[in-house]
Amino acid sequence: MKNSPYRLYKYMMMVGHICTDINQGALPAILPFLIAYNNISYTSAAGLVFAANFVSSIIQPLFGYLGDRHQRPWLIALGIFLAGAGLSVVGFLENYWEIFLCVVISGIGIAIFHPEGSRIANIVSGKKKGAGMSFFSFGGSLGFAIGPMLVSSSILIWGLKGTIILIIPAIIMSLVILSSQKTIKRFKGTQSSHKITARTKRGNDDWNAFCKLSVIVFCRSIVSYGLITFMPIYFVKILLQTEVAANLNLSIFLAMGALATLFGGRIADSYGFNRLIKICFVMLSIMIFIFLQINSPFLAALFVIPIAIALNGAGSVMIVLGQSFLPNRIGLAAGVTMGLAVSIGGVATPIIGFIGDKFGLHTAMYALLFFAVLAMIFSFVVPKKSGR
Repeated sequence: MKNSPYRLYKYMMMVGHICTDINQGALPAILPFLIAYNNISYTSAAGLVFAANFVSSIIQPLFGYLGDRHQRPWLIALGIFLAGAGLSVVGFLENYWEIFLCVVISGIGIAIFHPEGSRIANIVSGKKKGAGMSFFSFGGSLGFAIGPMLVSSSILIWGLKGTIILIIPAIIMSLVILSSQKTIKRFKGTQSSHKITARTKRGNDDWNAFCKLSVIVFCRSIVSYGLITFMPIYFVKILLQTEVAANLNLSIFLAMGALATLFGGRIADSYGFNRLIKICFVMLSIMIFIFLQINSPFLAALFVIPIAIALNGAGSVMIVLGQSFLPNRIGLAAGVTMGLAVSIGGVATPIIGFIGDKFGLHTAMYALLFFAVLAMIFSFVVPKKSGR
């Protein structure tokens, strides 16, 4: 898989992921400006985030299922375009429900892109699927980080209408994808032509194994969302740090997570997917437990790094493993592991918050530890796939 077309399309899917997830990162950064300029309430602002994530996450498995039945590489371009177009016009609107609709359209675009994009990333990765999917996932992490910086700078220069900047990468990348449809179809056609061989080598879809893996994916999503939400608060309320210091630790957490995503797949290709998953979740459970025993802000900040590595090191690996368990439905597998997982994490976070309000923040963090331990337990019952 060293020839240039495959290498080119591996980079293309990664850049497409950047251009799509820029919008996921941009939305939270737009909200303070909507509150200031359009006087929307905090509840209404939170409603926009919930709408975008919930719609995107729930319908991703549907688009994955449809993509498994019919070849539609143009959906990749459509997804990128809708993701950027929907959010780019938000700054021109004053009516809340018009803004809400555009945010939902952006969420639908994100949902369309991920199953198809990850399918092509899987195909062009060849035998090194762990490294290939890590590269693809890293694009999403990078896009999420770029989004707030891009849209904030644009709004500061041009006012709220600066959201229009988001349409530029969407148009450029969607046109690039459209111009490459014939080659992408050929990649997918190659996969289809070998479907019988693949079934012979790997067997039929293993739903039992996929369900066990999904438990780990969902638990990881709950822990990830919970840490992103409550770790800064923990540094402020429990460790008595400033908001600036707390956000700095969050930035370190996200940056180390992105690096772990990039290199995790490469490690898994060499040492085994299941082995890496077990190591990561054992390490995650131990690191979170130690973190909760620490009273020193400096030591707690140091433990943010291994927690981020353990949490994200096997993230892309589980996507590939899920696709290997459902070799004939890799789009659906991606829709669940990349889409529905986000919804589970988003829905569970308010519940963790309720636990914090009722029993204290320390208890809420121990609730996250529970899900880390649950993921660790299931990592030992997920069967090993041949070659993984």
